Formats: sequence, structure tokens, C-alpha cells
Amino acid sequence: MHVALSAVAGLLAGPLIHHVAVQAGADLPFGVGAGVCRRCGAPNSLLASCSSCGLRITRAIATALVTSILSGLIAMALGPVWVLIPYLGFAAMTVALFLTDVDHKRIPNRITYPGTPLLAGLLMLGAVADGTLSSFPRALLGALAYAGFFGMVYLVARGGFGFGDVKLAVSLGLFTGFLGWDRLLLAGMATAAVGGLVALAAVLGGSARAKSEIPYGPPMIVGTWISIIGGERLVQMLL
Repeated sequence: MHVALSAVAGLLAGPLIHHVAVQAGADLPFGVGAGVCRRCGAPNSLLASCSSCGLRITRAIATALVTSILSGLIAMALGPVWVLIPYLGFAAMTVALFLTDVDHKRIPNRITYPGTPLLAGLLMLGAVADGTLSSFPRALLGALAYAGFFGMVYLVARGGFGFGDVKLAVSLGLFTGFLGWDRLLLAGMATAAVGGLVALAAVLGGSARAKSEIPYGPPMIVGTWISIIGGERLVQMLL
């Protein structure tokens, strides 16, 4: 039952997540009617095709489907536990950040600054309710370690890696670290693999000529999803 409920929640939240991502990318105030078309910038509202350029709501629907599947898989991986609630919130936040980074190569503070501490608080409360509070300090250390690692990457890359990705790493490290150090390591490995494949595909396809043109937030997010959803089996295979 918890899997079905999570999938339905993701399906219903998907269009709103897409709308929030477009608003955040365009630096608009959050609101159902305060959106713009992501292609032409004309005023637009939730679940409405653009009256100016005719852009349909296909991606909003795709976002709903992806969020639904992702939420169901996370529920299946974690089981009927209280920490499932913040993990579903984490899924929603990372889907929105995935879109903003694809559209604008940005990880907006307007999403990460309130979202990360709020989800951390919910994760702690869920851990208390589940009797797994002993895992929360590891989650905090995981957030610090992951952000520290990508902070060093940011300093070494000198423009090829954004500081927004460092801030994103805080929440990614938090939610993988809560599950175990092996999950955090797996997230890093999966991120490197996904990022390499994306970069190779972009170069071969002619859509990128330099590393700085490829947003790295999406591979980080996908790598984390892989660790959370399939980490237990993958850890046994790889680590």
C-alpha cells in the first residue's frame, strides 16, 4: 500500500514540481499563476499550454510520470517507515533541481536553502519515530564529507564545476549517508559513471565542446537515486 500511495503522490505532485522548477529558473515568485513558458518566456500557468508559442505541457506530464515512478521505487526500497516521508520530499526537490540545471545550468538557492534544512529536520523526526536516530549523525557527516569532496572538485575545476553543485551535495550526502557509508560511496561512483556517459554522449553528439558546458547536477542526482533505490544489491555486487 505504501508503494502505491507514494507513486500516486508523486504523480499528483509532478506538474507542480515542474512549475516550481520553471519559476525558480526564471527568478519568479512561487505561485500557481506566476509561471512563464520555459521556451519563449511568455506568462503561463500550471498545466496550460503556452498561448504565445504553443509549447505543450508534455514535459510537465513526463515530470509527473518520472516523479511517480521514482517515488514508488524509493518506497519499495525503504519500506513502510517514517523516514519515507522526507525521502519522498527529497525526491521532489531533486527532480526540480534536475530541471533547473538542465534548463539554466543553475541549482537555485531558493530551492536548496529552505529545502535542505527542512528535509534534514523531517529526516531526524522520522528517524526518531522509526528508532533509527543513531543513523542521523552519520547522515550529517555524510553531508559534510560529500560537500567537502565536491568543494575540492569546485576549486580544482576552476570554472568547469559550479558552486551550486557543492550546495546540492549537502542534501545528496545527507540522504545517502543516512543509509550507510557504502551508499555514499556508491552514489559517488554512480555519479562519476553517469557523468562520464553524459559527457561522452554530448561530445559525440556535437552538443558540447567543453566540460564547462555540461551541467553536472543531473548526474549527481541520478547517481544518488541509483544509490538509494538499488544500493543494497549494488553494494553487494561492487563493494
